[in-house]
Amino acid sequence: MRKRVGLSSLALVTLMISASCSSGEEKQEIVVWSFTGEAEYAVEAFMEENPDVSIDFQYVPGNQYETKLRSALATGIRAPDVFALEAGVVRKFIDHPSLEILSGPPYNAMDLIEDQYDYIQDMEKDSDGEVRTVAYQGTTGGFYYRRDLTEEYLGTADPDEVSAQIQNWDDIFDLGERVYEESGGEHHIFANWSSIGAIQNARAEVPWVVENELVIDDSKRETLHLVDQAIETNSLAMLNSWTPGWTTSMQQGTVMFYPQPSWFLNHVLRSDAPDTSGLWGLASGPAAFSGGGTFYGMYSDGDNKDLAWEFIKFYGFDVDFLSNLAVDEEYYTSHRIANENVADEISSEFLDGQNYFHFFNEESENVQTVVRTSFDGNIEDIYGELMESYSRGNFSSHDEFWERFKRDVQIYFPELTVN
Repeated sequence: MRKRVGLSSLALVTLMISASCSSGEEKQEIVVWSFTGEAEYAVEAFMEENPDVSIDFQYVPGNQYETKLRSALATGIRAPDVFALEAGVVRKFIDHPSLEILSGPPYNAMDLIEDQYDYIQDMEKDSDGEVRTVAYQGTTGGFYYRRDLTEEYLGTADPDEVSAQIQNWDDIFDLGERVYEESGGEHHIFANWSSIGAIQNARAEVPWVVENELVIDDSKRETLHLVDQAIETNSLAMLNSWTPGWTTSMQQGTVMFYPQPSWFLNHVLRSDAPDTSGLWGLASGPAAFSGGGTFYGMYSDGDNKDLAWEFIKFYGFDVDFLSNLAVDEEYYTSHRIANENVADEISSEFLDGQNYFHFFNEESENVQTVVRTSFDGNIEDIYGELMESYSRGNFSSHDEFWERFKRDVQIYFPELTVN
């Protein structure tokens, strides 16, 4: 399976449905919803292998998706057979009875997920440990770095040698201070505080809420101290993520490190800094981490659950399909075997030929997770907004920060105990 030209997959879906109607042959059909168009590749591949099947794939913009899905699942009116959930909101849905339990017969997903990375498995399960969603995407992270900057300030662009110099925060901030001073303030090692937050989030040992009470993990408290160090050493360029200034820094080479998930390569660097091919590398930092991800669930009251499961199983566990996805799209998957099968043949010109599947395969085994709650996504948003404000000097102390944080959480979730 290689990249196709000509008809888009959505057009192909329409064409196949029309053809089946005109020929008088009725095809099996399922409805699939997603907030991302990535599933078009899987839709096309699944229908090629199952010519008696049609998939009505519906892309719903992200700002509308959660509300529309919640309404459809609650009422059952035009509810999709299969639907995507982003990692940040999956806990809001995963315990709801509208999601089919997939652990045991006839699905037996508990056995199938053993071939996925441990951190992926943890995210696929509900609060009782039952599999309710299935991932196809591996979102392991790494330190994307500008090779020209590490060559200048570290004396090397080799991934292993760069990794060896950024294994703890003290060394990182010493480097940040030196880079700022030697560049006359033109270069920084990080774009903003979230470069620290991405790593610290992976070190959390408890979720934000335990037995209906707000809990602040030590890693979150430590983050404020680390941001203090970053500010004192001028390590932060103070560029808000997902803004023009942030993406321009990648193109211009003013920031050394971007700790980001696997999808950052294709969805950000390639699209926002296309002229920098060959100038990047991947290194490991103080801790393995992950970020984001897409998971698929099945509507428990659907009429086509057998076919819905076949699509989910294909998307999440079919090694041949996932190997093709990895090669065709240079797409890092959630499946150990698929990633290992193709690792030797995948290197990126954008990363100056670095074999990044080998890199992510090693990092994936070290990513730690903590099972989140339905509250965590919104609380993390509150924390992130306040941390951005903190990094810009809008709080006079840590105590003031935490008082404001607790106040905002209590306002948003009055049902929680906040001490």
